[in-house]
Amino acid sequence: MQPRIPEKNKKPGVCYAVTDDGLELPVIDVTNPAFAVQLSEQELDALLQKHIKEVKSRERVPGFIMRLMLRLMQRNSILMRGIAATAGTYMTGMNTYILKLGPENLNEDYASNLDRKVATSVPVLSARLRLQDIAHLLADRLILVLSSDEKSPIHLINIGGGPGVDSFNVLILLQKDHPVLLAGRRIFIHILDLDEIGPNFGARTLKSLMADNGPLHGLDIRFDHIKYDWSDPTVMRELVKSFDGKKVIVAASSEGALFEYGSDNEIVANLRTLYEVTSNSAVAVGTVTRADDTGRLMNSASQAALKLRSLEAFTELGQHAGWKITKSIDRPMSHDILMEKT
Repeated sequence: MQPRIPEKNKKPGVCYAVTDDGLELPVIDVTNPAFAVQLSEQELDALLQKHIKEVKSRERVPGFIMRLMLRLMQRNSILMRGIAATAGTYMTGMNTYILKLGPENLNEDYASNLDRKVATSVPVLSARLRLQDIAHLLADRLILVLSSDEKSPIHLINIGGGPGVDSFNVLILLQKDHPVLLAGRRIFIHILDLDEIGPNFGARTLKSLMADNGPLHGLDIRFDHIKYDWSDPTVMRELVKSFDGKKVIVAASSEGALFEYGSDNEIVANLRTLYEVTSNSAVAVGTVTRADDTGRLMNSASQAALKLRSLEAFTELGQHAGWKITKSIDRPMSHDILMEKT
């Protein structure tokens, strides 16, 4: 697919793929310094405290002035338009992806200086950290599973996955540090999402990553998109039951999706389905929107249909479905979690 807006300043070692509307975007690789967020806890806390002060100061601005300012910003910012489009719903996979690119990876032909400023904000940094956390949590757990199983195929199930960037980065991490674990093994990435635009970009992303000199070159990876409404996990049940072979390795993820937008009943139903149709080695990772004072303040400007939950509340949901949280990382806007079967 030929890009409508090509990337003119391609960086060595970075792959590129084209969106449905013709933007050529860099492929996020959390092992590459061009994308990795490297902040100490002290640095992140300092940024957070500064952001909190700014949010509180904006609360004193009259509402009609704030609305006018936001409309003006949206005219000049692809990122702000994507954020505004979440009102009453969720942020699309592609809008979220562009947020996570980082200020230095935004092309001046579609992004403005305002976009680069937005990309340095704490909420956006939190989303980028969220992606890194999920990729590392799942990769670290899979190292243990794959080390004791040399042949079984891997099925990465990505619920509400959009382009599937977290799944790709799990494989990039494993291939970089433990290539023997993936060598000769069949790998499947299943994107379960109602949207088509994100998965379309994901398919082109995988092709780029598997090309010569790409970080996933030489691996046997299949990518498929399945229309999925998480209010009915029957589709996921049938998918897992269709996997060839008696022994397969299943790892599920939902970064910025089901655990942040789904109802309690929907979360329990999806986790219970995974519990019932997978082996004891199955693992799940995801992000939960924080419900404490920091989480509420950080999400106060968002009009997205997020459901804020404490880690304790989500732990209880997981237990109802047969899962326990074995590791969690607290970020300004989310709890990033690893779950295993009880």
